[in-house]
Amino acid sequence: MSTDPSQASLATTRGNPTKQAVRTQKAPPPLPFFSQAIICQGMVYCSGSIGVSPITKKLVEGGVGDRTAQALNNLSAVLEEANSSLRNVVKCNVFLSDMTNFAAMNRVYDTFFEDPKPVVDLCSLVLVILKITNSLSPSAALV
Repeated sequence: MSTDPSQASLATTRGNPTKQAVRTQKAPPPLPFFSQAIICQGMVYCSGSIGVSPITKKLVEGGVGDRTAQALNNLSAVLEEANSSLRNVVKCNVFLSDMTNFAAMNRVYDTFFEDPKPVVDLCSLVLVILKITNSLSPSAALV
């Protein structure tokens, strides 16, 4: 699906901005009740991403660094489908299951973003899904 953010920003329904879903096969499919991203008024709002391969639909082998790279590759694919890129990321929310994984995540994260780097909110969560995956969940609001 090819999307044009400039058209999405002009479209309105009853005075409310129109939302346009973004979907690509180059990233894992979302759960049935989620979108990979939404374009609204020229902004791209992306759902969180974990280190799942879009081909195998399974977590990539390795550690936090490998899963961080896959999560950011997935995010990049969604952004490209929305005619955007990681260069336009303004903010990322990063969720780690354990703060001891921060250095491994940060080493990889740093290679995906150019200066000026996006603002980051970092949270350490103890949730079953994050405990299982030890993964990064970036989500972004983009210009």
